Amino acid sequence: MNTKDLNIDITEPKKQLRLYGYKNYFQTFIKLFIKNMMPHSILITGPRGIGKSTFVYHIVNYLLSLDEDKKYSINNFLINKENLSFNLINNHTHPNFFLVENQLLSNDIRIEQIRKLNQFINKSTYSRNLKIIMIDNAENLNLNASNALLKSLEEPPKNTFFFLIHNSGSKILDTIKSRCVEFKIFFNENEKKNIFKNLINLHDNNLETYDVLENLYFDTPGNSLRYLVTLSNSNEKNLKNTLSIIFFFIEKLKSEKKYENLPYLSFFIEKFYNELILKQNRNLNVSFLNYKKILYQINNMKKFNLDKTNTSIWLKDILINETK
Repeated sequence: MNTKDLNIDITEPKKQLRLYGYKNYFQTFIKLFIKNMMPHSILITGPRGIGKSTFVYHIVNYLLSLDEDKKYSINNFLINKENLSFNLINNHTHPNFFLVENQLLSNDIRIEQIRKLNQFINKSTYSRNLKIIMIDNAENLNLNASNALLKSLEEPPKNTFFFLIHNSGSKILDTIKSRCVEFKIFFNENEKKNIFKNLINLHDNNLETYDVLENLYFDTPGNSLRYLVTLSNSNEKNLKNTLSIIFFFIEKLKSEKKYENLPYLSFFIEKFYNELILKQNRNLNVSFLNYKKILYQINNMKKFNLDKTNTSIWLKDILINETK
């Protein structure tokens, strides 16, 4: 695996100037808006890392920059760097846009944030009088916040649009879903790889030197890119096999606060056990039980905030014994 000399900068979704792969979805929303048929409460559902937030930021920019000189380029799915709305949103000063997301060191979205959202809704606007609310990782709304949001979703003021971004596989209240029109994002494997290629080429034209597409491709382009950057920014020189990569991510996991590397750890543990199956003279029943125990424990790490050090030692011991 050659990750040296990579120069990739993962920027926040709101700073992504170009949108890849979402042509059909984007055009659907534009047609609905032009015909005054766009739902006021929209739930965007799809796998984590598929580009949902980037997509919504581009829709938001199109809507808010319609009266601006440097408006959104529909033909190229491109935001101009001098676009006024783009810069106001990035500076957290756009009067017609409100972002709700889980705050630093917090895993949930709380009622205080929804109260501020409701205050925003009641403020006056400028330009086309559009107000746009974006709720990222909507599954993190706690019960009180969800209940406080229901009335606004059900009876939004005129020219007010909600975009709720939801990672599929995670729970969201049925009362929230029932008040939204849901759009499910899906790409086949080739489409995801093309998006990933475009993202890589945006930063580095030497894609053929990387074996990520063939050997390290995760379930979404965003996950793949984050993994590649994580490895390229590390000082590890001996990530030559699956077990060494697993140990690398175990150490990363111990020092991080938001469990960002859990998907990669799970991916390589699955790969490790797939490789074990191919070996002869293995007790597959024992290995299968160990694999199930590991996945169960990994899922519980975040859910129950388990001690990372003890869990890491336990995990390493099992994997080392599997290689004997």
